[in-house]
Amino acid sequence: MEKCGVCSENLSEGAHCATCEQWLHYQCAGVTKSGYQRLSKDKKLNWRCVKCKPTETAHPPISPRPESESDPTGTEAVLTEIRALSAKFAPLEGLKEEVLALKKEFLDFKSSMNSQFSDVVNEFRSKINDMEQRINLMEKVQCQVDQLQVRIDKLEEDSNRNEQWLRMNNIELKGVPQSNNENLFDIVTKIGARINYPVSKNLINFISRVPSQQKEHIKPIIVGFCNRYIKENFVAAARYELKTSPLTVSQLGLSGNQKIFINDHLTPKNKSLLSKAKKTAAEMNFQYVWVKHAKIHVRKSDTTPVIMVKSEKDLTKIV
Repeated sequence: MEKCGVCSENLSEGAHCATCEQWLHYQCAGVTKSGYQRLSKDKKLNWRCVKCKPTETAHPPISPRPESESDPTGTEAVLTEIRALSAKFAPLEGLKEEVLALKKEFLDFKSSMNSQFSDVVNEFRSKINDMEQRINLMEKVQCQVDQLQVRIDKLEEDSNRNEQWLRMNNIELKGVPQSNNENLFDIVTKIGARINYPVSKNLINFISRVPSQQKEHIKPIIVGFCNRYIKENFVAAARYELKTSPLTVSQLGLSGNQKIFINDHLTPKNKSLLSKAKKTAAEMNFQYVWVKHAKIHVRKSDTTPVIMVKSEKDLTKIV
């Protein structure tokens, strides 16, 4: 291995003097490594150190490297310390790579989460828009349903009113025992005699038993008079005569003491409304509930106004 012609230390590369044929460290030769290497091949072959240059000393002689640098022992100690430090800091390079990898992984995760979050937001936005459209459609349908319900209620009310009008000439007899080969006209005649309102056949349009809504009950008798006035007079006479002494089956020549009731022939809907009116009136301590001209009336006392109940909405008036 070559030694420097100035400091006598080993060197692996340096500048070569064409005159003294010695190799010198770049520092000892007074040149930089890059400056020397930029020289052409011919100039390198003719390059001379400071000692061999023919000119007088134009520059101060290059001082030899400090003694500490020429001391192999000191240099080795420094190199050993540097190697030790390098060994200590070597794991930091791995840690740096791990940190960079974690940073990249975090950035990738963040990008993925942003993308997923954006997808979720778009999905929810789409669902919300769809729900809003459905709600708008449901509101329109509900509006139509409400309108149809109003029309249905009106039609049912008109139908019930018309049906009740067709029954305005009829009365309903409840509690009359049923027997084979019974004579319904004879029964009505006896009732007319009992209430002092004689009934002849020319006053009656029809007489018939009809099925009861409650199967275990006796079928009521429906009497259709020829006109409404006969029917109203018959009902008025019955209420007057039976006010103090009720009508019983024994008074018709039948066995038993059951009471017989004479009522207007109400439609099923009006019968249900009458039942609800009686229940509500009892709960609110109303004293009177009655039917006149097929219309339901209630009254709390003798001094309070009469309330007419035409529909279930009118039940709220019973307070």
